[in-house]
Amino acid sequence: MDTPESREWQRLAFVENRDGRAAALVFAHQGIAQYESAIRESDSGGNQYGAAYRESLIASTQVYREYLLKNETPA
Repeated sequence: MDTPESREWQRLAFVENRDGRAAALVFAHQGIAQYESAIRESDSGGNQYGAAYRESLIASTQVYREYLLKNETPA
């Protein structure tokens, strides 16, 4: 089944396989920042991309957070 979650896992695997785990971690951090920004903008009446895709953006950020939790080493 093609869900927002499965697509994000595929993206993360692609980036990790192509560029390494460090790049995938950066990708996840950037994705969280971009998607949360889009949601905040739509909530304040700005760009409506976040409103139109809110549920999939939230699902994607959850995947990114799970990936980071599993793959980041504590400092």
